[in-house]
Amino acid sequence: MREPAVMLAHSIRGWAQELHFFLMDHGGAIVRGYVMSPGDATSEKYDVLLVDDVTSFLSTRLVNTLQRSGVRVIGVYDAADPTGTGKQRLLELGVDEALADTTPPAEFVEAIIRIAGPVTAEELELEGLFDAIVAEPNVAGPVDHDASSRRHRRGYVIAVAAATGGAGATEVSVQLAAALRLRNQATVLVDADEQAPSVAQRLGLGLHPNIRTAVDAVHHGTGSLTSSLHRIPVAGISVLSGLPNPRDWFELRSGEVAEVLAELATSHPYVIANVGPRVEDLPETGGPARFSVTRATLSVADVVILVGSTTPVGVTRIVDWLADGRSLVTGKPLHIVLNQHPGGSFVALEIESELRRTVSPQSVTVAPFDKRVIRASWDGDLTARGPFTRAIAKLAGVVPSYEEVSR
Repeated sequence: MREPAVMLAHSIRGWAQELHFFLMDHGGAIVRGYVMSPGDATSEKYDVLLVDDVTSFLSTRLVNTLQRSGVRVIGVYDAADPTGTGKQRLLELGVDEALADTTPPAEFVEAIIRIAGPVTAEELELEGLFDAIVAEPNVAGPVDHDASSRRHRRGYVIAVAAATGGAGATEVSVQLAAALRLRNQATVLVDADEQAPSVAQRLGLGLHPNIRTAVDAVHHGTGSLTSSLHRIPVAGISVLSGLPNPRDWFELRSGEVAEVLAELATSHPYVIANVGPRVEDLPETGGPARFSVTRATLSVADVVILVGSTTPVGVTRIVDWLADGRSLVTGKPLHIVLNQHPGGSFVALEIESELRRTVSPQSVTVAPFDKRVIRASWDGDLTARGPFTRAIAKLAGVVPSYEEVSR
């Protein structure tokens, strides 16, 4: 039996990410990607859309359009809402099923399979499965939710963003990947910045293969994900280069990039994703939302690291970024790096104290200005040991070990 294909609407609640990883571990359905707009919901071929009752673009018209095309809709409401208005709204919109956000993933899967309906012979033939199933009627048994028999360990996705351009998020990402690799666990650095990709240039790597190659491998079955990665032998890390030209941002779909990150996390304990500084949820204008890849990466990340500077403007940019991206980081560990600090412990402590009071990060790391960083960027090499690398090693210390992640 073919597993239904699903799309997950971006959610600030935990059910979507929990369900996604459950499906990766146990099967039952295939996640085609994430929906960030009505256009995303109607442009893909899949079986079931799962969407929150508070999703801004959810409407009766969208539900009807999807259902007419054969897509079923599962609405998810807040179980803690005493008024029950969320569930009532979903029923009024005409969704096929309404589930609480506290519903166990296994029950989500049962609902998906139930409303997706049987697969026709025509569909199976199109997928090249018809002959195989005729020859072997019981080729697939019931969905197995036994974690002990099918569980695959997954890695930790870490999104590194800059509060503003030039804050040094790329340098922090590169050094963090090298620091985490010292734990003797496979580490991959992904350039998911659709605004100013620069990891390949920073490390002197080729622009091909790149993130588009990886999307083709994972989403379209063209080529190998492993062959899309560059290797940095001196650091022992793998690197997925970003877009060769940032003007091609519209060729990347946010859901496809999220799939690449999820797939990399099945074979790498640490996936560090360097993203762009802009997180505004701009309306769609004939193509994907401008900053949708950054938003999707932050949404699927297990932890977010925000890089800013120790200046009044730098602190303001950090606060502004968090105001724009609040829904993307809510409920996730947030770590702030104050980069390129010129010196003076009093100023650094004052800024750290203010940030802890206003935005409550899990940690604040002060990374001092270090000429070794500039020298390394010119050489396309890793930064030599010094104040900057010691600061990032401290940051790496707050990331859980693979053993803790895999429990």
